[in-house]
Amino acid sequence: MGEAAVVIFWFVIMFPCLILIAVLLTNEARPKKNIVLGVTLPLLAQGDGRVRDIVRRFKRNVWLSTGVMALLFAALAFLSLGEFIMWSIALLIVAVFVPYVFYVRANRKLAALKKAEGWRVPYTGAVVVDLKAAAEPAQALKRRAFLPPVLIALVPLAAALLSGDGAEHRGGLAMSATMVFIGLLCMFLYPLILRQRGDVAGPDSGKNAALTRVRRYNWGKMLLATSYLTAIFMLAFWLLQDSALWTLVLTAVYMFALIGFCLSTEFTVRRTQERLTAGESGYVDEDDLWIWGMFYNNPNDRHLFINDRTGSGMGVNVGRTSGKVFMALTAALLLGLMVLSIAVSLGFSAPVEAGIEGGTLYFEHGMEKYEIPLDGITSLELLYDLPSARRVAGTGLPNLAEGRFNVEGYENTRISLNPNEPPYIAVVTPDMSRIFALDTPEETEALYEKILEAIAWTPTSEP
Repeated sequence: MGEAAVVIFWFVIMFPCLILIAVLLTNEARPKKNIVLGVTLPLLAQGDGRVRDIVRRFKRNVWLSTGVMALLFAALAFLSLGEFIMWSIALLIVAVFVPYVFYVRANRKLAALKKAEGWRVPYTGAVVVDLKAAAEPAQALKRRAFLPPVLIALVPLAAALLSGDGAEHRGGLAMSATMVFIGLLCMFLYPLILRQRGDVAGPDSGKNAALTRVRRYNWGKMLLATSYLTAIFMLAFWLLQDSALWTLVLTAVYMFALIGFCLSTEFTVRRTQERLTAGESGYVDEDDLWIWGMFYNNPNDRHLFINDRTGSGMGVNVGRTSGKVFMALTAALLLGLMVLSIAVSLGFSAPVEAGIEGGTLYFEHGMEKYEIPLDGITSLELLYDLPSARRVAGTGLPNLAEGRFNVEGYENTRISLNPNEPPYIAVVTPDMSRIFALDTPEETEALYEKILEAIAWTPTSEP
């Protein structure tokens, strides 16, 4: 598959994430459980012109930012393939958070307006539990419903073991482990929703019980579908792993199917919440427990995971120390991924510096640096075909392979090269192997000849 096709495919996969965030956030502007953009408002206030103006501006800003980000994604297509992929990962992280900036601004404006106008509701500043609704028996899925995806994981493992091929064995083992993990994760996440406090929108226990049932049912349906779709995808991916085209197509189909199903169930919950609480006059106001309407902050609540105020999702109680640690680790992970993506993307355009000084061969490209004493070289080759290689740590993109790799015929190997532009210089010492190339084939060949002149034995060359 050509680079243009890969760029288009990557864009098709990543761009829906922007649309998804925009759709979900703008839906928060519709009253559900009398909550608008994270602020609980009385019925009369929901129709206030100032409230509608804040909502209208919020929606406009979200969709404008989504359009700008889409244009930036499109502009990245003019970069090389590796740079496009790395910069798009970093941009996606930024693009996901930009709409939330507008959400926080709108939430603060609504909260300030609510305070200025003295809009209060019957249950303000308290955690309310409906004991009558909570007493209703919960109709839960059986855990054994999540077992088939775990069992499917045994198929590639068995095939790998029977094949007797080391590479296939490793691939089947990795696929099996991934499928088992996803199946078990869905299995153990499901009971969390059953242990959460039920939905309380007002004094009507019947409505509260219905809201709780809808949330729990769709949460279970979403997790069950995720485990089955992922298991089927992973099995098909393993069977078609030798075809780059089919694996790309399969990945796209899987992502759209999973996102589509999850969105369908999520909006089923939201529509039900909107319908059941429309016109409700006695409702619960927990605004003081939610930072910016998004982060639950209640140190008196023993739960780490809690239900989101609207929809079917769950969040973290940042009022607990474990919640703060969880959020900090998540933020650090995202920031680290963004920094790493930018660093790798800059590495594509970083110049290669290599030569011989004082009896030492040196090579530098980005974070990859070698200093090899010439008298320590035990083997030198000029390779026009790169041996079979599997990445251990580093970058393994179509136009940049850099880092530590398991390379057939070599031990403890670090490489830095463009797999599409041979030749490559392979230098072996008693403790390590290095395979690298310069910016152009001519420069690589010239450096190889220079090394030949500096050493006193005849190396192996593969024209």
